[in-house]
Parts: sequence; C-alpha cells; structure tokens
Amino acid sequence: MTKFAVIADPHYYSEKLGNSGIAYEKRESSDQKMLAKSKGTITAALEEIKKSDAEFLLIAGDLSNDGERCSHEEIREILYEFKKHIPVYVITATHDWCCDGNPRRFEGDKVYHDVDTIPPEELHEFYKDFGLNDSISQFHTHQDKVSYVVRPSEGVTVFCLDDDQNGEGGSGYSDEHFKWITEQTQKAKERGDIVFGMQHHHLHLTEFDRVINGRGSVEYREKLCNKFADIGFPLMFTGHSHMHHIRRIDSSNGNPFFEVNVGSISGYPAPIVYCEATKDGVDIKTDHLKSFTYNGKTYTNDYLKEHATGMFTKVIAAATSNEKDRFSALIACLGVSEEKANKIWIIARPLLKWLDKLTIKKAARIFNFISFGKAIDKKAAKEIGHLKVKDFIFSTFHAILDGSLEKHEPGTAYYIVFTQALAFPLRFVNKLRIKNTGLIRTLTHLKNAAHELMTGGPLDNNNYYIKF
Repeated sequence: MTKFAVIADPHYYSEKLGNSGIAYEKRESSDQKMLAKSKGTITAALEEIKKSDAEFLLIAGDLSNDGERCSHEEIREILYEFKKHIPVYVITATHDWCCDGNPRRFEGDKVYHDVDTIPPEELHEFYKDFGLNDSISQFHTHQDKVSYVVRPSEGVTVFCLDDDQNGEGGSGYSDEHFKWITEQTQKAKERGDIVFGMQHHHLHLTEFDRVINGRGSVEYREKLCNKFADIGFPLMFTGHSHMHHIRRIDSSNGNPFFEVNVGSISGYPAPIVYCEATKDGVDIKTDHLKSFTYNGKTYTNDYLKEHATGMFTKVIAAATSNEKDRFSALIACLGVSEEKANKIWIIARPLLKWLDKLTIKKAARIFNFISFGKAIDKKAAKEIGHLKVKDFIFSTFHAILDGSLEKHEPGTAYYIVFTQALAFPLRFVNKLRIKNTGLIRTLTHLKNAAHELMTGGPLDNNNYYIKF
C-alpha cells in the first residue's frame, strides 16, 4: 500500500513582479487563479499535505505564473523546504517557459515585458532535485525537456511525463517518445509494479470541454487515451484545465484508462488529491484548501470561489452603478480597446442592469414565449422562480471548476430548468433549419453538457475508487 498526494497548476507569482497599482489590479481581476496570493495557497496546501500520511507528492506542471526566473527561484526554495518532509516529483509545462513569449511585470499603470524567464531546455536541470535525480529512466524531447520514471516505493512505478510538444505543433508525444513510454511500462510490469503517471495537459474531454475544443483536438486526445489503455497504462493525473474531474474511457480493445484531471491549487476549488494505491487500484479522495494566509490576513475557500467569478460580478456592478470608466477598465482586462469598450457600454449597460435583476421565473417566460410554451417546464420554473439568473450562471461556472460538488439530481426543478435552458439554443437553431454543422455540433455538446454539470457525470469527480 502506497499513499501519496497530487496537486496541479500552482502558477506561483513572485511579488517582485509587482503586487499593487492599476496595471496589476487589472491583471489580477481578469484571472480565475490567484497571482501574488498564490504564495499563500501553495504554502497552505503544502502544510496540509505535511499533516497527512502521504509518502510523496506529485505536482502536475505550471509551477510558475509565466516562466519568470524569480517565480521559479522562489517556489523551488519552498519545495526544497517541503522536501525535508517527503519526496516531491514535478513536471514543468508551458507556463514554466512562457510559451507565448509574453512575461509581464507591473508598476503603477504600466506593464513591462523585460522579465527574465527560464528557457525550456534549462528546466530539467533547475528542478533536477525534484524527481530527475531519482529517476530510473529518462527521455529528452526535441525541446530538451525531460520525461522520467521513478519508483517511489517497492512495487510502484510512476511516470512523470512532459507532453508540452509532440514535434508537430501540438501537445502530446512523438512516436519515439511514446515508444519509450511503452518500453518502460513493459519493464515496470515485468517487475510486477503497478503503473500510473502524470502529464500536464488533460486528455479526456468532457462535454463542456468539447464546446470549446475543436474536433481535431478531441480526436487526437481520444486516440492517445486508447494508446495508453492498450499498453496497460491505466491511470494518468493531469492539470492544465483548472477543471476538476475523473473520467474513464475504454479502448476499442476493451481496456480501461482513467484520468484524474486535478484543478488548480491557486484558485477555486484548490483541490488536494489524496491517493492510496494497492495492487488492485487507487482510491481517490479529494480535499479542498479551507483557508490560506497572505500578508498576515486569512482568506477562506469562499474567497477563492468569489474571486473565480469576480470579473463578471465587477462588470455587472459597474454597469448597474453607471460607472462607465470602471466598466471600460474591466473590459480592457480582456484585451478590448477603449474605443470598443465605449461602444459596448451603450448596449451592455442596459442589458447587464436587466440581467442583474432577471429571475428564473421571468427568463422562463421569455424562453417559453419564443418557443410557444415548449422550452421550460412551467412547474419547475415556478418552484425555483425566485432565483436570479446570474446566480444560476455563477453556480454553473463553479460546478465546471469543482466537478459539481453541489449536485442536482434528475427530476429536481433545478435540473429540469437548467437542462432545458441549455437545450434551447439547439432547438431554436433546428427550428430555423440552420444547417451549419459546426454550430450544430457545438450546441449539441452544450446540450449534452447540462447533465454532467448538474450531476458531475458518470463518476464521482472528487471521491472514487479506480480499479485496475
């Protein structure tokens, strides 16, 4: 029996890059995760893990905010201190080498890009004390980033995989890289070890993921899941999406593959995944960071929850209080120019004021008027009619991030209204006989996502026993 913990996407941000001023506040407001407060979330999470009986820790990539050298240096020191307690195995990912070439620091109302970053080929040496020096096999990618294998305990082989680039412009593995994974998997099985691993980019796409991902991305990831399943590699921990879920996919040969997509520790719901591995499988139990301290002040998980939707609530608040300058500043955080923001304001202000007060009851009436009474169940809408639509939307966004911690079973008023509302766009398009296949495919995924968001999907996303 082996016990371990997994976290993902710390996105550590050094305060040397600025933690005050207009420019910084704009940047912080536009992000679901913490920036400067990320130091508080990661150190609090590590303290919680110290209290557990975990024998080692896996961190599934994006250790730094955007590859800044100072951010890397600071989180490495934190990990060195933690490593005195139990071993730490890390992989790095695109945010660790600033793949978009846009590192930033903030000073007053200015944004500067003169930030020293660590290039991808230096990362394995920089973090060599967190897994690489203990590895029994390594593979260097064309970027000179490294995948490696460790045996943290007798009978357990863990793959720490770098899937940043497959050599063809996307994430994943070259043929040579996957051949190495296959060979090492076979050697582990010959030793009688159980096998699992971590990579940064998530593999199994939920229905909601499919709304925002192209068909090519979906097909490639499904093929990769099949390949892992068929070589006897049954379980992968991933990050990247900041959305927490557990999914199973069976290959065409009937072999199962499980993915535990771990949400970001730097934002809501700040999950810490505790695992107990045996020869038969892995028992997954997810805890969530209850509180953390930053600059002497304590923040709760509810603060993270509010921060996740903060951009939306602030935009609505600016509109309802007629703060045009504030609205424009917030919209600018999304890359909208001042000129466009002024144009949007003319339309957005009345719409957002209306949305701020809109209830389920009134929204249902509108849907039913358009569809001649066929869109939303009137009895269900009446039961939850007092709820505001904006809260309905925010609750859905939280469910996307936390794997539906608050579940709504089929047959409940909440479930009925929500699923019917998400089905309405597809019904409306079909009624108009629009033949755009891309639009229909997207709206179909949106309709199908409703059940997953309400119930969490086929598996319990936070607590589940994965049987090998």
